Amino acid sequence: MKQENLLDNLVGKHAGDLAELIRVEQALLNALSVPVFFVDANGRFLGANKTFFDFLGVDGNEEFQAGVYRRLATRFSSEYQEIDSRIAANGGGLSFEGYANDKNMTEGLVIYRKTAARREDGKTTGVVTLFYDLSELKDVRKALAKSEAQRQAILDGFPDIVVLFDRNKKIVWANNSLRKICSSPIGRHCREIFCGDGGPCENCGLTKSFTSGVSSTWMQRVELPGADGAETVFEMISTPVTLKPGKIDSVVVIARDATEKLKLEKQLHHAMKMEAIGTLAGGIAHDFNNVLTPIMGYSEIIRLHMRQEGDSGKEIVGYIDGILKAARRARRLVEQILTFSRSTEQKESLQYIHPIMKEVMKLIRTTLPSTIEILQEIDENCGMVSVDPVQIHQILINLCTNAAFAMSGKSGALTIRLVKSARQNNDRDWLELSVTDTGCGIDPAIRDRIFEPYFTTKQKGQGTGMGLAMVHGIVSRQGGEMEVESEIGRGTTFRIFLPVSRESTSFDQVVNTEDMVGGGERILLVDDEEQIVAVTGELLESLGYSVTGRTSARESLLLFSGSSAEFDLVITDLTMPYLTGLELCKKMKEVRPDIPVILFTGYQEDFSSDAANAAGVDAFFMKPLSFKEMARIVRKTLDAGPPPP
Repeated sequence: MKQENLLDNLVGKHAGDLAELIRVEQALLNALSVPVFFVDANGRFLGANKTFFDFLGVDGNEEFQAGVYRRLATRFSSEYQEIDSRIAANGGGLSFEGYANDKNMTEGLVIYRKTAARREDGKTTGVVTLFYDLSELKDVRKALAKSEAQRQAILDGFPDIVVLFDRNKKIVWANNSLRKICSSPIGRHCREIFCGDGGPCENCGLTKSFTSGVSSTWMQRVELPGADGAETVFEMISTPVTLKPGKIDSVVVIARDATEKLKLEKQLHHAMKMEAIGTLAGGIAHDFNNVLTPIMGYSEIIRLHMRQEGDSGKEIVGYIDGILKAARRARRLVEQILTFSRSTEQKESLQYIHPIMKEVMKLIRTTLPSTIEILQEIDENCGMVSVDPVQIHQILINLCTNAAFAMSGKSGALTIRLVKSARQNNDRDWLELSVTDTGCGIDPAIRDRIFEPYFTTKQKGQGTGMGLAMVHGIVSRQGGEMEVESEIGRGTTFRIFLPVSRESTSFDQVVNTEDMVGGGERILLVDDEEQIVAVTGELLESLGYSVTGRTSARESLLLFSGSSAEFDLVITDLTMPYLTGLELCKKMKEVRPDIPVILFTGYQEDFSSDAANAAGVDAFFMKPLSFKEMARIVRKTLDAGPPPP
């Protein structure tokens, strides 16, 4: 039986006579583990049990002649006396949370339970009070409140969304990360937050966790408010909360924003795809350059023989010039493919911008609709700039692509200009590169944001928002400046200003070289392509050299090992079966260290300057090589003489 019930029975047994109760039942009252005291209808103290006196640390009743509450609850004495008076007057009982002073006069939290004592005639004779010490409970409450505050701080500081769903899939609590996208989430259904509609979501991971009792992971696309139609992809993890075995009370869901992660993964896949394309392009370029070499070589030979024999057939010469022109264009196209496919970072060098611009215009012409007219205003005497040619390609491709997009669906003009700039900054000359379109123009409200990464006005899937950001970054790194002029409905002009190098020379000095003929020097020519050996050998012989050709690296090494003194120069391909050009060069240098070696290949990605230097290579050139270039390199290598010991 509860102690309260026992006390009520004792009061009833003695017909509400509290004095008689205390006198007869003192021993039983002292056995109660909770403090109990009695006051009469006028609030005078009648007595108490031993637990009460022990709690207060007093010996007997004389301590309470002035009123029990002056010692028990000093601060609340009047308030508690008033409560006793109301109970004595009206009868009944009352329980409430209050305070009591212990034996050290330390105020602690307690729960009071007060009951009126009535005689059989209904008259109230006093009030019986017992109380429970809640000091330990108070400490538990403080610890619980502290733990709750720490938990909430951890959840609110957690960058991901954390939500607790009840069995109705409604939110019980959530951290601040969710409140950033939904100000009042409590009581909301899961589909209102993460599905964006009122439709059912039986197949979502939250439902699976409730039914299976195991954690579930899934991806959820959400169109958040204020996101301008852009989707946010969340990686969701649901974990059931089980209070009893087999009974799921609720489910905790952690939602992590995986939009950027997926975007980076997509970029990585794209980069891997581009790397694969680059590898394929390199292989194709190698073979294609081997095809171009005899085309250009035999054309040069035919034209040379016609000049030597005095044949002035202009029509045939025109045909040959057309073949050479097409072959050179094909060679530049291959070089451009290789430029974009290379994974290695290119170094800056002194460059004329206008040859790069002309190549880009040829490439961009094939990709633009015929409704767009391309206009070029190029001054070839603007000077040289120190740039990475690949980055100039990137700048022009991005600006021209954006210009074409601005004119999509209608006719227009794309104007590319390269002129000397009138600006003077730091006592340096500048050139101005501009791209102008007649498209829709740029809204002034967003003009300040166009260079921000990932900012784009294009529809989803039509652009990444990185083009102009990349252009701006390249120009800034080159020490240049960029300006934008735009008018709605009339078009946009992007102006790029680059500093001209003080080391610039005239363009004629760069491209003009004189033919250099041979004097009967003996050359060992090695290539696994028989046609390349034939045409290159004939070109070299037409220059006055004596050529011995071989299509096997092993045979050429055996020949050289037995008669190395018979040769003045070795020209070898880089990529060959059994022995590469570098390996062949190294072995020939072991036989005769002073022999000059020229390496040539159709794929520059295979070439390493460090490896070439280690093998002792003296010169290097790319296939297909023009007649003048080959003459110059061969003559220069022979005239350089043997390397120092």
